[in-house]
Amino acid sequence: MKTILVVNGETYWKDILPAYNVVQKSIQNTSWILKSGKLFVTDAQGTVEPDGILWRVGAIKPMEIQTTALDLITLAGIPCVNSPETLKTGFDRLSMLATIKKLGLSVIDFDVFTRSTDLKNLNRNFPFVVKVGNYHGGFGKVLVQDEQKWQDIQDLLFVTDDYITIEPYINYVRDIRYIAINDKVWAMSRKGKFWKANIETTDFKEFEPEEALVNDLKMLQNAIGADIIAIDILEEENGYLHIVEYNDIPGLSGFSDELKYELAGVLTRAMS
Repeated sequence: MKTILVVNGETYWKDILPAYNVVQKSIQNTSWILKSGKLFVTDAQGTVEPDGILWRVGAIKPMEIQTTALDLITLAGIPCVNSPETLKTGFDRLSMLATIKKLGLSVIDFDVFTRSTDLKNLNRNFPFVVKVGNYHGGFGKVLVQDEQKWQDIQDLLFVTDDYITIEPYINYVRDIRYIAINDKVWAMSRKGKFWKANIETTDFKEFEPEEALVNDLKMLQNAIGADIIAIDILEEENGYLHIVEYNDIPGLSGFSDELKYELAGVLTRAMS
């Protein structure tokens, strides 16, 4: 029986892949070994030699071990979804945003500061959103609504060594996620309990994808060679759409189980 290593991610993959020995490990707790061209991944629960890897590392602090592990997967020639090359392209938010802009897509306007002391030169109207470093999934970001809160946030940002991204706050009517897996595309709107749509999400609704956005997503997918990719979009009341980011390890919550089986099939076909 072939072994599939699921790195982080959801706990349901054993049910989706019953014909395989599915082992789940957290990147934070693993040691990666390349020996005689073979890859071994070990933690306190034991060592595994994977035949395929489902990379589901989500909203955690970016670590050097992640990119090292991806390089070792490439050197060992083990099938991985997404590919290590694709995952390394989107590993950092700035690299991800640069990819979107290069393709001419309507990414949300943003400023970047590598030193917090330069934030005094910021000239934006309130409200705006501050994002610290390379986090995803709603972490490391805060809504700044007035001068008093901005002063407090600047005091906190003084202690960070991460870069800081500033974006206008979009008073959206819909937060939308489009996901492509191979040649199939799904679309969903979602609503959060507060201003972050992907935190404490209270409502999911799938709908028929729009052709223009499908074309944009497929262009992006082809450009980075992704098996699976999502774009997150904010829609204003006037219908204007802002692409916030792309995600090459998107969560599947709110979508039908069809996506889970489709993604599993991408890996199993690569393994065979």
